[in-house]
Amino acid sequence: MVIFVAARSLEELKNLIRKIEFNKTEPELLIDLIYKAMNAGEGERDRLRRVSEKSHKLFRLLKDKGFFCPIKSDEKTLNELKGVPIGAIDGSFQVVGGVGGRWYVILGISQVIAEHGFTLQPTIKVDGSIESLEAVDEGSVNQKSEILMMLGEIKALRGIAEVLGNKNGSYVLIDGPIIDPPLYNNEEYVENRVSVLQSCDERKVNIIGFVKRVMGSNYTNYLKKEVGSEQVAEFTNDLDLLSTIMFDAVKSESCPVYTYPINYEDGCDNKDRATLTYNLYKDRGLTIYYSYYKPSLRGKIFRVEFASFRDISEQKVMETFNQVLNLINQIWTPPGMVEPLPIMIAHAKCNVRRGAAETIYYEIMARALIEGGLHLWLES
Repeated sequence: MVIFVAARSLEELKNLIRKIEFNKTEPELLIDLIYKAMNAGEGERDRLRRVSEKSHKLFRLLKDKGFFCPIKSDEKTLNELKGVPIGAIDGSFQVVGGVGGRWYVILGISQVIAEHGFTLQPTIKVDGSIESLEAVDEGSVNQKSEILMMLGEIKALRGIAEVLGNKNGSYVLIDGPIIDPPLYNNEEYVENRVSVLQSCDERKVNIIGFVKRVMGSNYTNYLKKEVGSEQVAEFTNDLDLLSTIMFDAVKSESCPVYTYPINYEDGCDNKDRATLTYNLYKDRGLTIYYSYYKPSLRGKIFRVEFASFRDISEQKVMETFNQVLNLINQIWTPPGMVEPLPIMIAHAKCNVRRGAAETIYYEIMARALIEGGLHLWLES
């Protein structure tokens, strides 16, 4: 007899599937794995205890050195920031098909423009496209598709720069890092991306990268030089290092905080692939400054980047990040949310959902296939 249990949520359904798959696994194998999982868990518990102790100690050290900056502004400053023009771009894609090695990439690119400053009804532009690619597997086509999406974002960035250019210090938020993809070092692509970034700089449009996933060890490498390797030896990467100390910083300041901004080059490791890519951009005059930002105790940690093509003083970098973080947190992040509204809107408007992409693919194939080729699709 088969018993069907109604799942009231997606999470409950996932838990049910996990339980079913667990029960179907060979009992002897499960017993062996459970004992090993217990040992692994005890080892991880000890590591986390050491990391926690080290994190609290490192937080106190960094706080004494002035590494954390609270996000606070007076009413006059906030009123001025409300008038700052701002835009945002994002892109997404889905890969479908694969019949005979031919794939279709369904792309969505969005622009959000608040030409006159803060508003709940910014101008929104969306652009979709369908590209066909030939590739032996889905992994390689995904890499090509990502570049197509980035090229679409570059085009969108040019469009926003034409609207916001020469407006005395406007900003464009990119959903992701400024150097994107971080490991892609194609010379022609780098030249193209630097060209549009430089064009924005010449038009006084400041480019800000809003990075949602903390990856790599650039900040950890930087702290090794500043406070000594022994202080960060327990941490495997930036997220591992920042999770507790940023929590402590927000708790200590009772407000959102960001780390003192640094030059990306200060944490570079010459053996790291990301450094090799960064050097291609640096050789073309681009410098990236960044800071880590935590909006609330329970909020995520984000990396905020700033692109520059000129030498700027440490004080100017600090003033820029103070304005940018106040603009992001105090003006454009509504209560109860952790991401700035332009980023959220851009992400939602460009999102190509899997079901929609598959439906579009069916339409393509329905119009393309003749009776003699129908088996090609049915067998895919």
